[in-house]
Amino acid sequence: MAILVRILLWLAWLSAVGWFWHAGKFGTATAIAFAALSLVVFAWPVSVARRRHNELRYVDMGKEPTGYH
Repeated sequence: MAILVRILLWLAWLSAVGWFWHAGKFGTATAIAFAALSLVVFAWPVSVARRRHNELRYVDMGKEPTGYH
């Protein structure tokens, strides 16, 4: 769900920048700079700390498998 929200916010950002550029409020360089900034803000991968927090981990309980006698 969070990824979908980030994608939708990114598309809204790009749409707004494109609209301002088309309306003549932004120059070409400004529009490109805002588009590059949007990549940093919305498309940058999640930080390593949060990725580790949600990651499934194998926990060794110290139990050895029992043999079939």
